[in-house]
Amino acid sequence: MDRAIAALLRAFASQLHPKMLALLVVPFVVAILFWIVVGFLVWDPLTSWLAESVYDTEGISGWIWSMAATIGLKSLRDFMTASTALMLVLPLMAATAMLIIAVFAMPMVTRHLGNRHYQDVTRRGSWSVAASIWNALSATLLFIVGYLATLPLWFIPPLGLIVPWLWWGWLTARLMRFDSLVEHADTQERRELIQRHRRSFLLLGLLVSALNYIPPLFLVTPVLSALAFAHYSLALLRVERRSVAT
Repeated sequence: MDRAIAALLRAFASQLHPKMLALLVVPFVVAILFWIVVGFLVWDPLTSWLAESVYDTEGISGWIWSMAATIGLKSLRDFMTASTALMLVLPLMAATAMLIIAVFAMPMVTRHLGNRHYQDVTRRGSWSVAASIWNALSATLLFIVGYLATLPLWFIPPLGLIVPWLWWGWLTARLMRFDSLVEHADTQERRELIQRHRRSFLLLGLLVSALNYIPPLFLVTPVLSALAFAHYSLALLRVERRSVAT
């Protein structure tokens, strides 16, 4: 716990460096492009499908919307349709930004920190775009499946806050732990550290994911996550190597 909090605090300090501030542009660019695609290709078909398949059915659902209309809440169905569409689309946008940070920005983060704070941690691995993309895609696929499967739990207080937070913490840990170690640790070191400290990585993922609930910190969460995991992993690797040497 102490190491995870220390890594997060160091990440806040590292975020202020001009190079790391420049990386914040990436999530914004991804968000803009994502919403352009959503606006032109996805939004209308998605909301139409939800309105017809979920919120325009017979039985209990139809009775609910009829009762809502009689008491002056005719627009409730449109509101619920749009809200559900947002719940489906927003995670994809955020996951895309996180994926790009993990795959393409993490090398810049680890090299930046390695040259400034962890010069004694020798690079024994090598950056592999293919391995990083495979890790990111497999993690994102599992996240999407799990996220959609547990979506009904969002309507049960307080699970609407807890369930997505758990999923985001898991996705962050799964993405960042690999990429934060791949360049400095050899294959055996990386596998052993991930296996031995799996819970600690998840804890750190949950800590940084909690920032998504604090405006405007959610704007810096992707890059801050990369910095926190790089600090945590490189410090962990340093301690591990020193213990082996002694």
